Formats: sequence, C-alpha cells, structure tokens
Amino acid sequence: MTGVSYCILPRRYSNNGMTVEKKSKIALQYTLVTVGITAVVMVVFFVLAVFFLLPLAFGWWYATGGFAAFLLVNAWLVYFVGKRYAARMIERIDHAYQSEKAFIGNASHELNNPLTAIQGECEISLLKERTPAEYQEALTRIASETGRIIRLMKHLMFLSKGEEEILRSARETVFLAEFLMKFVERRIQFSTDNFALVLHIDPQLLKLALSNIIHNACKYSRDRMVEIRLRGTVLEIEDQGIGIPPEELDRIFQPFYRAGNTREFPGNGIGLSLSMRILRIYGAEVTVSSVLNEGTKVRIDFQKMS
Repeated sequence: MTGVSYCILPRRYSNNGMTVEKKSKIALQYTLVTVGITAVVMVVFFVLAVFFLLPLAFGWWYATGGFAAFLLVNAWLVYFVGKRYAARMIERIDHAYQSEKAFIGNASHELNNPLTAIQGECEISLLKERTPAEYQEALTRIASETGRIIRLMKHLMFLSKGEEEILRSARETVFLAEFLMKFVERRIQFSTDNFALVLHIDPQLLKLALSNIIHNACKYSRDRMVEIRLRGTVLEIEDQGIGIPPEELDRIFQPFYRAGNTREFPGNGIGLSLSMRILRIYGAEVTVSSVLNEGTKVRIDFQKMS
C-alpha cells in the first residue's frame, strides 16, 4: 500500500507563521557559516603572512594589500552565502504566500456557495405570494445553508488559532477505548486490546479530530463496513471505500483540498486539516495509507500523549 506519514510534535509559532525553532535554526546556521568563512579566510591569510609576507619584509604596502585582499575575499564569501540564504527565504515566503492565496480563494468559494443559495431562496420566495408550507420549505433550506456557513466559519476560526492558545484549553482524563465506543453504530465495528490507555486532552477537540476521520471513512465507503481498532497506543481507522490516488495522498490534509475522485461526495475539504492540526498539536503521529478503489487506513499513534 502507498502511504504518507506525518511525525508531529508540538511547535511554537511566531506572528508570521514560521516556527520559532525554525527561525532560530536558520539564524544559527547563517551565523555559523559566516563565522566559519571568516575564520577560514583569517587562517589562510595568517598562514600566508607568516610564511610569505613577513620573511620577505617588503614593507607596509604588502600588509595593507593583504588586509584589503582579506576583506574583499571575506566580503565576497559572505555575500555569496547571504545570497543563497536570501534565495531560500524568498522561496519559503513565496510558498507561504501562494498557500495563503489559495486558502483565501478556497474559503471565499466555499462561503460564496451557501450565500448564493440563501440569496436565491429569498429572491424566489419574494417573487410572489406563497403558501405557509412553501415558506417553511424555503426557510428550512435557508437554515441548512446558514448552518453550513456557521460550521465553516467555526472551522476557519479554529485553524487561525495559535498552537499555544489551543494547548491552553481545558484538558481532561480520557479513557480512549471508552471514548471510541461512542462512535460505534451499524456500519462501524470497534475492537481493542487496551482499555487502560489514557489521554490528557480536551475531549471536544479529540471528538472533532476523530469524528472527521471516521465520518470520511463512512462517507467514502458508501454502505460498506468501517473498522476501528485500538492496539496498544495505536488507533487504526480502516474503510473499504474509493481510496486516494497515490499522487494526491500527500495533499489530503491541506485545507480545502479534495482528491479528484471525491467530487460526487459532499464536503469542503477542511475536516481532515482540522483533524491533522489537533492531533499534531497534541503530539500524535499520523500515517495514512491507501489503495485506489480498495480503501484507506488512517493510523494514529498516541504513544507520546499517553
């Protein structure tokens, strides 16, 4: 089976979205490289001075020329290294900009659809006098689309929260096996060999993360069974659905991204990104494997959370 894995640990973000650890690492790398280059150039010129300039004793202009050459070579090397790092940073900034642009575009599209439906219902209802039943039917459709907007806005607000803010939410002791039994229904089978696994987590966030994954498993399996297995600290959610194209497997957790074979199914492509963010923040490790037209398995290791 093809698969994609995400080893995820809690990280701290600065205001521009880049992790503090990543910024510090980049700064440290650049500093060490610059200091290293300067040290190497100084050693080279020191050796040249000791073995060539001093014995010759040709005067102060040689020392001045050597010092000027040292500055030029050192400046060129620092410029070269700085240019490379600047190019890397520009590439990262451009990638972040394109991702944000795509996110805003997708969010606007998802919000526009229900708003257009609401506007259409209102305009049709106002064209002529209608019976109470017809008004009730129109209001029901409007309420449905309004609920869709509210859910989407809540998801977007959650995605905009910082990790530290989420981690400060109230945590409770959750017995995972008992918690998972709440999802069991006609099409969902659950088995476990570990009733003692305990997580310290916000139960509402855990429910949101797992329910999105389980809901997708049921949705894309149509009427087939979905299996939930808890073995030790590893939770597996496996369906017998349409699967995920191999070339799209590493993109399914991007906000608003939907695989090419899911167009006939309802959804906005934001549920899995929410699940991934919650699980990542709390330190879980998620692996997704899938075979097209055979099914998908989501493996969640809670070892670092237990």
